[in-house]
Amino acid sequence: MDRREEFLRRAADVVGTENVVALENPEGYIDPYPLNAGRVPWPGVRPADTGEVQEIVRLATELEVPLWTFSCGKNLGYGGPEPRDAGTVALDLSRMNRILQVDDRLCFAVVEPGVTFFDLFDYIKERGLKVWMSVPALGWGSVLGNMLDRGYGMTPHGDHVKSLCGMEVVLPDGELVRTGMGAMEGTELGPIFQGGFGPTLDGLFTQSNLGVVTQVGLWLQPAPHTYVNGDIAVEHEEDLPALIDILTTLRREEIIQNNALCGNVVRAATMRGNRAKFWDGEGSIPDWRLEEMRQEFGLGQWNGKFALYGDRRLCERRLEIIEERIAAIPGARVDARFYSGTEGMALQHEDIAERDRTQMAGVPTLKPLSTVGWAAENGGHIDAAPIIPARGAEVYSFYKEAKRLYTKHGFDLYIGYHLYPRHMVHVTMIFFERGNEEMLARARALYSELLETARSRGYAPYRSHVDYMDRIADGFDFNNHAVRRLQERIKDALDPAGIIAPGKQGVWPARFREARSKSDAILAAR
Repeated sequence: MDRREEFLRRAADVVGTENVVALENPEGYIDPYPLNAGRVPWPGVRPADTGEVQEIVRLATELEVPLWTFSCGKNLGYGGPEPRDAGTVALDLSRMNRILQVDDRLCFAVVEPGVTFFDLFDYIKERGLKVWMSVPALGWGSVLGNMLDRGYGMTPHGDHVKSLCGMEVVLPDGELVRTGMGAMEGTELGPIFQGGFGPTLDGLFTQSNLGVVTQVGLWLQPAPHTYVNGDIAVEHEEDLPALIDILTTLRREEIIQNNALCGNVVRAATMRGNRAKFWDGEGSIPDWRLEEMRQEFGLGQWNGKFALYGDRRLCERRLEIIEERIAAIPGARVDARFYSGTEGMALQHEDIAERDRTQMAGVPTLKPLSTVGWAAENGGHIDAAPIIPARGAEVYSFYKEAKRLYTKHGFDLYIGYHLYPRHMVHVTMIFFERGNEEMLARARALYSELLETARSRGYAPYRSHVDYMDRIADGFDFNNHAVRRLQERIKDALDPAGIIAPGKQGVWPARFREARSKSDAILAAR
């Protein structure tokens, strides 16, 4: 008998029958954008609080049933809620949706896994709290889950994991720990000071299968008096190196205060309709047609976005510097809109024009979700986002190689670069039609070649689709994969039964690792 059957039966006594998704339930957990055919829905359990998580984890350890943990399961383009290995049960934390604290004087919050960006935004607005949050492209996901997966937003706190401050974790044996200053009883310091006494542990639980995080502290931004939403348009493809160097230098100097965004014409087109609206030919949209589209849209070949926050006079001076630097690119244009609060008061989101009430103002949205239909009405996508150095020449070189690969495999190159002071996230998306095996085969081939090309240059994605976690982990190969061997030693020490998310980020527990090694050896001998 499948051990999951007994686990699910006994789990119902903990979480209630209505919060158990049975085996072979067509409404079970599954990747909404599968890259490979033959997927079947997964069973799962939905605990309501930390105590129930502890009971579920202990039960899973007793029955040796592995759990695949997620907060809301909205990590689309990376596998969504789908586990990595057969025999796994989904541990869905979306019912744990309490906002435990928001302090708008010291600017922090404490939340559970099921709190979405929309939830936290609404909580702040309803109470008139003077803080802004950072949000990713889509606001329906978990604040905690996005942070633990090292996701990003577009405000000064856009590198979300850097705002992490203290957490509560259920370990694989059911033990409950709090990290950092929160390890003391009777303290308020947990979400205020990023550290503690002794080795810092928070990082062990990011992109991790060492425990189940049940709450986190995160830092927020003081609501500014002035917000500036800025656009930069550059007309020529070959101007990309100069644009990257200028924007990342401005970010290092803290003239630009958020991680600027740089997109191409395809990205702009995905916001305006599906592909058939612009091109019905075979293969990638040709450059001549992209140039026509650029002019139709009134945009640049490259289109940057940035934001400024705080005192109006400082924002005005920052914008002057930006305009002076961008003027070095012939034909480049800068357009910016100012929004300020009255009489020194904090700015209200309602006073910002809708076009600028975006993620750069910390406003969650679902508008980018429409881009999924670019290739077909029944569309899907996978994100390909290696980290590369923030040097314009290197960015342009890798861009040209990516463009060659997209053309080779017949896809349109979507670019949405996120620029940080020293690195950038080279975000490209591969849009496909779900169930179209010919197109999916091309998508898989393109993604694999992108990974190979990135790795050959010393680049790697910062997170991964579940189907590619082992492959990407293989690229971290210094000293015979010393980092993975260390991760495995920690995994085996904390989780000897191999219960929590086996295979996440390519880290397998001993019992799975040994079986997989034997299987690999058999395949190699054939």
